[in-house]
Amino acid sequence: MISNFYHDPALDTRLSSSKELDIRLKLPKEATQAELWIWNKVKWEQLGIEQIPLTRWAETEELAYYRTVWMSMEPRVRYLQYTFKFQLGGRIQWLNADGLHDTPERPVKGAFEFPYGGDRDAVHVPDWIKDRVWYQIFPERFCNGDRENDPVDTVPWGTPPTRDNTMGGDLQGIIDKLDYLSQLGINAIYLNPIFKAKSNHKYDTLDYFAIDPQFGSIEDLRRLTELCHRRGIRVVLDLVINHCGYDHPYFQDVVQNGEKSPYRDWFYVHEYPVALSDSKYDSVWYYQWMPKIKTSNPQVKQYVFDIVSFWQKETGIDGWRVDVADEVELSFLRELNSHVKQINHNAIIIAEIWHDAKSLIMSGGVDSAMNYDMRSIMFDYVLDQSITIEQFHARLTRYAHRYAAAELNQMYNLLGSHDTERIMTRSGDRVDHLLLLIAMQYMLPGNPALYYGDELGFVGENDPGCRACMKWDDRYEYQPLWVYLRNWNRMKTSNAALQKGRLELQLAASENLYAIKRIDGERQAVAVFNFSNEAKELSLIGTVFGLSIEQFQKASFPYQIPEDRIAAGHFVLLLNDPL
Repeated sequence: MISNFYHDPALDTRLSSSKELDIRLKLPKEATQAELWIWNKVKWEQLGIEQIPLTRWAETEELAYYRTVWMSMEPRVRYLQYTFKFQLGGRIQWLNADGLHDTPERPVKGAFEFPYGGDRDAVHVPDWIKDRVWYQIFPERFCNGDRENDPVDTVPWGTPPTRDNTMGGDLQGIIDKLDYLSQLGINAIYLNPIFKAKSNHKYDTLDYFAIDPQFGSIEDLRRLTELCHRRGIRVVLDLVINHCGYDHPYFQDVVQNGEKSPYRDWFYVHEYPVALSDSKYDSVWYYQWMPKIKTSNPQVKQYVFDIVSFWQKETGIDGWRVDVADEVELSFLRELNSHVKQINHNAIIIAEIWHDAKSLIMSGGVDSAMNYDMRSIMFDYVLDQSITIEQFHARLTRYAHRYAAAELNQMYNLLGSHDTERIMTRSGDRVDHLLLLIAMQYMLPGNPALYYGDELGFVGENDPGCRACMKWDDRYEYQPLWVYLRNWNRMKTSNAALQKGRLELQLAASENLYAIKRIDGERQAVAVFNFSNEAKELSLIGTVFGLSIEQFQKASFPYQIPEDRIAAGHFVLLLNDPL
């Protein structure tokens, strides 16, 4: 079928840098010896045609997936034409923009084209992001470091969380626990909103230029950022610009003055006079207390630019997580990202999005995304068994094929957050399932992200149950899950294959074995997961996945058995570049 031969230059060719082009291709599973033929259409007589073997990094029941990263010898990628050559059914075949051909002359005439790679067209990859381990902090529940700023209605620390109660967490509390984060191996933190607001979650912003008094002051944020940077920890804040609080002064001006308000076009108002009702104005998820902001308004754009400029310049933070990013105009996100990088070219924007983030990332609107998409794939198989292992492999492969390698390496890979049930609860208290999920989270390209308390096995249903107070004692280093995650964190921050290695996925369906490989030159990290009901010998694993087991060392993790086999429902991690 022609659909099994697929390459769309708009989707499958991506400028990784000014000199690198990430090129991806799908072919029928039976195809072999796939090559990229690429040349400069202006200088092809002098430079010739390059013939580059493509890497077959995954295959499913019907398709083979290929990719390569081509490096230009010129200062930038320009004036390129290319075509694909492969063998199928004993014949040489060519694929170009016009379709399939069996003679070389036609593919050259109808070649795919890449005219020019501009500076802003390339994937922006800050040097610091490749080896990050993220830790999400819900400030109100992490640590109370300054009781003087506690609200008058603060309840005792550890009280069961509700949607309304406050327990006194603040910025000083985070500062007090930086040694803990360093011991765990954390080198990037993302803070839920800290600007002035009414609620305990602070997503109903009242003042974008002030720290909420119950969290501290701008001086506290400056000190937090400075102390984090001394430890090699990056700091990202939540930016809630899709909506604000109902009591924000600008929206209240609209409520009080109606069509005469200078801010009437800052919001999506349908009917005057404005009252507290989702039928009168657009709000996030029809929640009337959070009116939606019109980011297409030039005045609003400048207002948001002023917000990010102020906090980046005044405190030195390293970027933003944009709340509900898929509801914000894409054109505005591109402008915002450009503005953020004018202040600091190494600052990043992470999108909150619960589905495919390709359009946001490819457009340059954001640099990374909260990877709920990948999380869903893993949960559907490992936790719910709602799909077969073949379907799991096919979905994971399609997910990885959508992105350039550089884009995958920037993803924010999470298992839980303030908007989900705790991962221990979601796992049904099955620690073996949780360990498999964590291993996948760290093996797949991107940056693993922990939600505070998950390293201690916190349980809790969705909001508010997932927002309990952090438990502080001196025995965390003896908790197996904490040690397990610390080991993975050390691996991620020291092993080049896990940071930037190319991805290979392999399924041995008859044995219910699955392999995730990361390869960086001669360095390899391979995790083999045994989803069967019986132990598997390492010798069998070497055979089905083409591994020379003797060239690897087994990483030492809690819960793994020492014999040369993998127990049912467990995994083994093989390294040829051990710690």
